Amino acid sequence: MENSASNDARHPARDTEIKRANVPVPVKIRIWARSAARCVLCAKWLIDETEFWHSIPTGQLAHIVAAENGPKAPRGDSDLDANQRAKEENLLLLCHDCHLKIDSPAYVSRYTVQFLTDKKEQHERWVREVTDFARLRPAIVIRMAVSVRGTLSPASKEQIGEALRGVGLTGMHADSRTGMFEIILDADEGSSWTWEAGRERIDNQITRAREAIAAGDSNVLAVFALAPIPMLIHLGSELDDKTETILFRRARADGPEVWTWNENATEPTTFKISSTEADPDAPDVVVFVDVTAEIASARAPSELAAAPSVRVSIDGCPSVDAVATRSDLASFAKTWRGVLSLVEQKWPSAKRLHILAAVPAPVAIEIGRSRMRAVHPDFVLYQFQENKVDEKVMVVEG
Repeated sequence: MENSASNDARHPARDTEIKRANVPVPVKIRIWARSAARCVLCAKWLIDETEFWHSIPTGQLAHIVAAENGPKAPRGDSDLDANQRAKEENLLLLCHDCHLKIDSPAYVSRYTVQFLTDKKEQHERWVREVTDFARLRPAIVIRMAVSVRGTLSPASKEQIGEALRGVGLTGMHADSRTGMFEIILDADEGSSWTWEAGRERIDNQITRAREAIAAGDSNVLAVFALAPIPMLIHLGSELDDKTETILFRRARADGPEVWTWNENATEPTTFKISSTEADPDAPDVVVFVDVTAEIASARAPSELAAAPSVRVSIDGCPSVDAVATRSDLASFAKTWRGVLSLVEQKWPSAKRLHILAAVPAPVAIEIGRSRMRAVHPDFVLYQFQENKVDEKVMVVEG
C-alpha cells in the first residue's frame, strides 16, 4: 500500500481537460474574408452600417468542435487539442442568432460536426465562385412575373444568382445605373385590362433595357419570365436577335437552383412540322404548337375552320419536360424558324398567323423572338379557355 501511494504521488492522474485557446488575429481575418462577412448558415450581412461615423462588425466566430471539452460543451467530445480547436478549419462565421442555435441543447444534435463542416465548405466555395468577376460576364436581368391561374411566382434574387452563375454570368453590380428590369403584374387573366397593362409594362421595360445595352452597360440579356403564353410571345417579339439573350426555364421543383438549366449531355428534343394543303392566297394561317400538351383543332375560332394550318409537335409525346436543356430550346427555335419559312413559301399572301400554343415559358419567348418586323405576318395570340374556344387576347404587329 505504501509503495502504491508513493507511486501515485510521484505520478499524479493525467489532466485531460481541454482549456480554451485564443484564436490568433490572422485566423480571424481569414475566416471573415472567406465568408465575405456573411453568416455561413443564413447569409445575413454581418456589418452594421447604421452609425454614420463607422461600421460595426456583428458576426461571431463559432467553433465546430467546442473550444473546450466540458460536459456541457457542444460537440466537445473530440481528440483535438486546444490549439487545433482554435485553427481556421474548426471555425466558422455566424450571426448571433445562428450561434445561439447551434450551441443550444435543444438543437445540438442537429448541428453535428459533419453538418457544420459541410456548410462552412459550401459557403466558402460559393463566395469564391460568385466573386470571380474576371470569369463572370455582367448581364442585364429582365424579371417578369404575371399571374398564371391566380399564382404569381417571380424568380428570387438568390435563384437568379444561381442560374446566372451556371452559364458564366453575374448580375449588374450595385453601383450600376441599370440593374434589374422588372415586369410584375398580379391581375386577372380574364380582364382585357390585364393584357393591355402587360403589353405596356413589357414595352416600357424592354425600351429601358435597350437603352442600357446601347450605353454599353452590358451586351447580354438574361430573362427570367413566368406569365401567360401570349404575354411571353409579345415579350419575345420585343427582344431583338442582335443582342445575346439567354432565356431561363423554371423547373417544377423548389430551391435556389430551380431556374438553372439541366446540363446533362443528352440528345436534344426533335420537333416536326406538318401542314394542310389549302388556298395559297389565304390571308390567315393557324399554327398549333404542341410541346407540353396536344392542342385540339376545335380550340381555334370557328371562323378559322377553313384556314390552312400548321402543326409543330414533338417527335414523341408532348411533355412538360420536353424542353429541359438549352439544346432543346435551340432545337425548337430552329424548327420555329422553319415554320415561318414554310408559311412564307406556301401562303405568301398571309397577313395573320393565329398561334395556339401549349409550351414552356422560354419556348413562348422564342416564338416571339423569331418574328421579323415588316417581313412576317402579324401574330394573333390566344389564351387557353377551359372547355371553350380559346380567346384572342393580343396581336403582335408592325
